[in-house]
Amino acid sequence: METVTRMTDGVCVVSVEGDVDLYSAPELHRAWLTHAAREKPAAWVVDLGRVGYLDSSGVGVLMQILADSREKGIPFRLCNVRGMAEKLLRLSRMNAVLPISRNLDEALIQTKG
Repeated sequence: METVTRMTDGVCVVSVEGDVDLYSAPELHRAWLTHAAREKPAAWVVDLGRVGYLDSSGVGVLMQILADSREKGIPFRLCNVRGMAEKLLRLSRMNAVLPISRNLDEALIQTKG
């Protein structure tokens, strides 16, 4: 898994590519911890558009990021959830818990208001 992090209008956008699984999920959580502390973003968006595989460990990390973001008062959204990731979130019903936007533009708008 690789992550690319950038700031867009005060929003920290993390684009994820590859598999988010037992081995790589902690890296995504470390990215959250690092940028939430250092950048103090107005919001946090995780773009899953290039994720090929997501397992329960990945879902667990996304839930942890959601809990952490709520605790810190930082709006959090996922976007571009497709394929295997979308199927797993739907089957586990985590799509009802995790805030999901169709695309990055929509996520940026929804984090502002």
